[in-house]
Amino acid sequence: MLDSIKNYIHDQIALLKLEGVEAMGRVVSKIVFVILIALFAMVFLLLLSWAGALYLGAIYGQATGFLMLAGIYLILIVLLAVFKKSIQDLIVNISIAATMADKEEE
Repeated sequence: MLDSIKNYIHDQIALLKLEGVEAMGRVVSKIVFVILIALFAMVFLLLLSWAGALYLGAIYGQATGFLMLAGIYLILIVLLAVFKKSIQDLIVNISIAATMADKEEE
């Protein structure tokens, strides 16, 4: 009887360890996936920005096109700074919803 209880406790501890490893693996895979998506999105935006600056430069003059695009990015930075709290709350809500959806699928 005592050996059965010890085996049961040992099995439960092993199960918890395996579940922890699986959960950590999922977290790491999601982080790597998000980093890869962000990396490719940044390269895409960089190339798109460069093309937009060259296009605007062809219309308004070479330096003017790059300055206009820099101004647009400056406006975006200011907007992000102004709405920082709202954006952070939105990201938290989205991540919580995604986490809860993952748990419901299991």
